[in-house]
Amino acid sequence: MDFFEDEDLKKILGCGRGRFVGRIESFAELPQRIRAVRNSIPLLWAGGLENHSDVLREIGRHRPVIGPAPDCIDPLRDPWKMQGWLANAKIGVPRLATEPTADSDCHWLRKSVASSGGLGIDVHRVGGTITQSPESRGMYLQEYIDGVPMSATLCADDSGVHLFGMSLQLIGWPSLGASGFLFCGNAGPVDPGEPVTQQVLEAASILANQSGLRGVFGIDFVLRQGRAWFLEVNPRVTASHMLFELQQPGLIIHRHLAALRWKPVRARRSLEKEVSCLQVALSPVAARLILWTREDLRVPEGFGDDSCSTVRITDRPQPGTVVSRGSPFCSIQLTANDCDDLIRQLNRLEDISCTNSNPSLVMLRTLGYATHTIAGQLELLWRKHTCSTMALPIEHVPLALPGNRSA
Repeated sequence: MDFFEDEDLKKILGCGRGRFVGRIESFAELPQRIRAVRNSIPLLWAGGLENHSDVLREIGRHRPVIGPAPDCIDPLRDPWKMQGWLANAKIGVPRLATEPTADSDCHWLRKSVASSGGLGIDVHRVGGTITQSPESRGMYLQEYIDGVPMSATLCADDSGVHLFGMSLQLIGWPSLGASGFLFCGNAGPVDPGEPVTQQVLEAASILANQSGLRGVFGIDFVLRQGRAWFLEVNPRVTASHMLFELQQPGLIIHRHLAALRWKPVRARRSLEKEVSCLQVALSPVAARLILWTREDLRVPEGFGDDSCSTVRITDRPQPGTVVSRGSPFCSIQLTANDCDDLIRQLNRLEDISCTNSNPSLVMLRTLGYATHTIAGQLELLWRKHTCSTMALPIEHVPLALPGNRSA
C-alpha cells in the first residue's frame, strides 16, 4: 500500500506471493484501509510515516507493527531535543531559532517538524511571520550550512550502531524538474573519510542510546571542509537503501528485521557474526534520479518497459495515469563501477544513436530531461564532495545552491 500504485511495484508483487492492497491519499486513511488484511499480518512501515505517530499507535492496537515504537520516534522529530543530545558531539549542529530569536546575520531555513523529502523547506527572511500565523505551527528555523548534502544508512541493534554506507543527495536540481530543497535522488556509496565517518557514527550512537531507536535508519547531514553537520534523522528504512544492496540483495530489510527481533534466534546469531563486515564496498555504485513533472503528463502505454541492465526506469506510474505538475514522475536508476563511470553513462545517454532504440528515454529527452546537464551537475557535486573530504574550501568548486536555476 502506498501513494502511487506504481506499475513496476505491482509487477514485482505479481511475481511473488504479494498483492497491492490499495492506494491512499493520506496517511490518515491507512488504519481503515489495511483492515482488509488479516490482522495477524504485521505492518512494515517506511516512507514518511514517522511524522504520523498517532497513525502508528492506532494500527498497533490491532496488528503487529515492524519498526521503531511511536514513543521512540516522537523525540527524534524534535529538533530542539536532538540539538541538546548532540551538544557535546564532534558532529556539527546548526543553530535553531524561532522568528523572534533569529539573528539577522545568519542565513536561515524555514522547516517543518512533520515533513520529509524536502517538502515545505524554504529560505527564511528575518522579519517574517513564522510564529504569528496559524500555518506556521510546527515550524522552526535551522541555520543554513553550505556544503555537500549527504546521508548515512545505519542499523541500531543490541550490540550497537553499525554503518551500511553513505551517499550523495541530489537536492532541488532543475535538470530533474525539481526546485527549492526537494529531494530528487542520490548516488553512492561514497567515502567521506574516516573522521567524518566517526563523527556520524558517534552522533548515531548518541541518538540511538537516548531514544531507544532500533532497526535501520538514516541520518541526513551536510559535509563541509572535512566536517559533518547534522540535519535530521529518519527513523526508518530510507530511500537510499537500494544503493547498498547491489552486492547483497535484501541486506537492509534482513538487518532491520533482525534488529527488531523479527527473525528467528538462529538467523539473528548468523547476522551478528557479519557485523564487522556490514559496511558495503564502494563498488559498484548506483544513482537514483527522481524526475519531477514540469507540467501535467499522461503516462503512455509501455513506458519504461524497454529498460536495459545498467539503465532502468523505475517507480513508473500506471499507463494512462495523469501525473500532476510538480509531482514525482519516475526514477532513472544507473549502476556503474564508480562515480566517474556514472557520469560517462549519463553523457552517453544524450547520444541519439544510443537512445533511439529506447522509446522511453527518447520521450524523457523530448520532455526536457537533458542527461548531459544532469551529468554536469553530478560531476560538480562529486568534485565538491572530493574537496570537502580533503577539507578544502568549498569556494574552490562553484556549485549552484538549491533553487538557483543557473545550474
